[in-house]
Amino acid sequence: MSPTFLALLVAHLLGEFVLRRDPPSRPEGAPIPLLLHAALVTALSALLLGTLNAWLLGSLLLVHSLSDASRSHLLPRGPRSFLGEQGVRLALLAGLAWSFPGAWETGLWGSQLTGDALRTYAQVLVVTAGILATVPAAGVVIGLLLEPLTRELEEEQSPAGGLRNGGRYIGWLERGLVLILYLSGQASGIGFVLATKSILRFGEIKDSEHRKLAEFILIGTFLSFALALSGGLLTEWALGAIRAD
Repeated sequence: MSPTFLALLVAHLLGEFVLRRDPPSRPEGAPIPLLLHAALVTALSALLLGTLNAWLLGSLLLVHSLSDASRSHLLPRGPRSFLGEQGVRLALLAGLAWSFPGAWETGLWGSQLTGDALRTYAQVLVVTAGILATVPAAGVVIGLLLEPLTRELEEEQSPAGGLRNGGRYIGWLERGLVLILYLSGQASGIGFVLATKSILRFGEIKDSEHRKLAEFILIGTFLSFALALSGGLLTEWALGAIRAD
């Protein structure tokens, strides 16, 4: 597992899904905000790699600027476009990591950390990437996938009196908890989390007049748990690849 790619991946996830002010699925189209965001991700990459390699950082700035511009002006809104653009961006980051194999070794952290310390830093990057992909990034994907169903819900079936962004935070907490349970070897506890949420959410909508809302919540819940388990599997695999190196 390339430490260079891990650093670029964490910088991308931080800039895209945590530090971004406009919605990741439809970034602001003005040139200045797009360039500022690309510059932020590039700066984060330089920090995590501990490098000032001009060719690598310039390429990163170009990749993120073009990707944001294409998503803002050319690609239609929707899960396919968003996932496709993210896939292309990750492939480009992997290509940059392959093109600049010495960026990590010649950087500040790669030259200072050795042995167990280097492996620990790589493991921290893997876990951080897993958390960012499973919690905020998966939330954006779920929102896009459920958007057609959200429009289908009738106004009177929408839950009333809820906290603003309460559903988002519930999703973050449940996927984070599922990831923690899985990585800590307590996968059996995931069923308890699912049962607890089912009791809390479905007790108030058990009558037939809320059928659509109940189905919407079921779909969102299972989708959230599926992405959380997938994130746990990928994180576990990446940690194993680092231990094997």
